[in-house]
Amino acid sequence: MADGIQRGFIAFDAAHAYADDPRAAAAWIERHYAEFPPDARPQREHLSEFCNLFASYLSDGHRLVAEPGLRRYSPDAHCFCQMCSWFIHAPSLRSRPLSNGDQRRADRRMRDCLDALALEHERLLEESEVSALMRDADLREALALYAYTETLLRRLQGWSVESGVPLALWRRFAWTANSAPKRKFQLSAEAILAAQRLLHERLAALA
Repeated sequence: MADGIQRGFIAFDAAHAYADDPRAAAAWIERHYAEFPPDARPQREHLSEFCNLFASYLSDGHRLVAEPGLRRYSPDAHCFCQMCSWFIHAPSLRSRPLSNGDQRRADRRMRDCLDALALEHERLLEESEVSALMRDADLREALALYAYTETLLRRLQGWSVESGVPLALWRRFAWTANSAPKRKFQLSAEAILAAQRLLHERLAALA
């Protein structure tokens, strides 16, 4: 989208509309459907869900900047001297910084998911059990992935989720402990199912 705004393919005002209204996004995507690269083109039977997710993705974790200014660019960031670098337009689409409130809401979403899974094992977790489970790094990452998937399914249906929660959860499994995106990370059904299995195994072991 950032490239599309800079090239004039997407008007800035239109981009704001897509972020606020899935119907506006659907109308634009339908009009430009054939122009999408094949690997980025949603199947028509899934267009409604795609537009719901697209709008929530923009509104939850990003902000659009009308005049982003310039930034210095160097191929492969190898050297930023005046000979080897030059100024280009900064991106119009920028990640929204996470707040402490976002993190607290993500914690609450993870706790709700953990309690719901425990009920499937006919368990009501004690606070000490919750604390022990949440301190386990592998389990915490699996729980973040599971909770993110739950919010993802809601967003596909056009339902609202608490602001900042999807982004906060995403960074708990798709980013490293050093707060950097994991290289070549891709969300997969296999990873989601593996996280679900781990959670069930650990909860079953508490019985």
